[in-house]
Amino acid sequence: MAAYELVIFDLDGTLIDSVGDIADALNGALASVGRKPHSDAEVSRMIGSGVTELCRRALGGMPPAELLATVEKDYRARYHAQPLRRTGLYLGVKSTLAKLASVQKAVATNKPGDAARAIVAGLGIAEHFVAVLGEDDVGRRKPDPLIVDILRGKIGAARARTLYVGDSLVDADTADAARVDLGLVTYGYADPDQIRRRRAAFHLDRFGDLVGVLQDRA
Repeated sequence: MAAYELVIFDLDGTLIDSVGDIADALNGALASVGRKPHSDAEVSRMIGSGVTELCRRALGGMPPAELLATVEKDYRARYHAQPLRRTGLYLGVKSTLAKLASVQKAVATNKPGDAARAIVAGLGIAEHFVAVLGEDDVGRRKPDPLIVDILRGKIGAARARTLYVGDSLVDADTADAARVDLGLVTYGYADPDQIRRRRAAFHLDRFGDLVGVLQDRA
C-alpha cells in the first residue's frame, strides 16, 4: 500500500447506501409544504452536492428562497433524527477498510459533518478514519478542493501520495481540483457508463477490489 499515505473516501454512494433515509427525510419535508414525494431512484440522482442543492432539486426550478429555507431546515431536522433506519454499508466495505490498516484513511462528504460522523459511528467503521469532515466543517462544498487539502494537512500527506475515491462527477472534479489521484466506483448513484468514461487512475465495480488495486500500484 506504499503508493499512498492517505486515502480519502466520499461517503454516500461510495461507502454507504443512504438514499432510503435521505428520501424519507426529504419527502417528509416536501409533504409539510404540500409538495409531491420523490422515489428513491429519483432522490439518488439529486444526491452529491450538499443539502441546499438537494432540496432545490427536489423542489424543482428556482424555488423562492423562503420555501427553500423552510424545506432545508425541516429536512435537516428529520435526517438528523433518523439517519440509519434504511442506511447500510456497501458489500465488502467493513472488511476492506480493515485490510487497509497500513494506510491512513479519511472521509470527505458534502453531507453535514455531524450527520456523517454519527453514521460512520453507527455503522461501526469510525475507528478506521483519522477524520470525517462534511461541508459545514470546512465552509465549502465539493468540488472545491479545500476539504481534501485540510485532510492532507492533518497527516502531512503529499498530493502525489493521496488518493481520492468517490462515485460521482463531483468527486472526480474534486480530485482534479485538489490535484490528487482519483479512483471511481461504478455502483454508486451516478450513471455507471458515465463514470466509466471519466478519466481516473482506476474504476471499481466492487469496493473489495480496492485492496488488490492498491497492492498493484504499490
